[in-house]
Amino acid sequence: MSGEPGSFVVTGAAGGVGAAAVRQLAERGANVMAVDIDADGLERTRETTSGAPGAVVTQRADVGDENAVRSYVDDAAGRFGGLDGVFNIAGIEGKFELIGGGSTENYDNVMRVNARSVFLNMKYVIPKLIENGGGAVVNVGSHLAWHGAATLGAYCASKHAVLGLTRAGALEHATQNVRVNAVCPSSIETAMAERVSFAINPDDIRAGKQVLIDQSPNERLATADEVAAVGVWLLLDAPHHINGVLIPVDGGQAARAR
Repeated sequence: MSGEPGSFVVTGAAGGVGAAAVRQLAERGANVMAVDIDADGLERTRETTSGAPGAVVTQRADVGDENAVRSYVDDAAGRFGGLDGVFNIAGIEGKFELIGGGSTENYDNVMRVNARSVFLNMKYVIPKLIENGGGAVVNVGSHLAWHGAATLGAYCASKHAVLGLTRAGALEHATQNVRVNAVCPSSIETAMAERVSFAINPDDIRAGKQVLIDQSPNERLATADEVAAVGVWLLLDAPHHINGVLIPVDGGQAARAR
């Protein structure tokens, strides 16, 4: 797209990285279908884009429901006269539990929100991109797509799946001018990090958060704006030859030997 505004779907848009991405895209003049299960959060996101040159339409939907995904993708393409991309951000960490004796329900729920939703959005958005002459898919992975984390087996599995979908999609549609890339952040300064910090140390959340901070060479967590900005760059500005890449946004953690 070479920096020109277009029309996009953003999932997980009610807060954190999703809200930041919607705002950044709208400020660039892009049209956005902002999707989330949290209607109140979507309204707060929409309010942050007041006065931006791009149009923002909100849609409360379950991103793991195939009929819902098909519906909002069709709606977005119809409203905006086509689609130029999707930013798949929706995600949950799930319960903190061991795999041995863990909850199958928790595993299924995490995979549904984190991985099935990416598959469904790619399934229905990619044909719209092809109809429109090409476009970009950006998925949100995690540094835990490369590593393991005790008590977060379902989350790790879901993010490994996201990278697999990213790589496969990049290969499948490269000749159709569709690029598929992933942003892979470490811990982000969001509500999820607070929950993880509590799980690490229920008696002292600040100490739990410090464990996350200590993992980063630059001694801080990523911000939602930083992670969103990488995805927006991939959607709007990245050279078309960038395809199938997994970009860490982790303060340097990926530079360590694996």
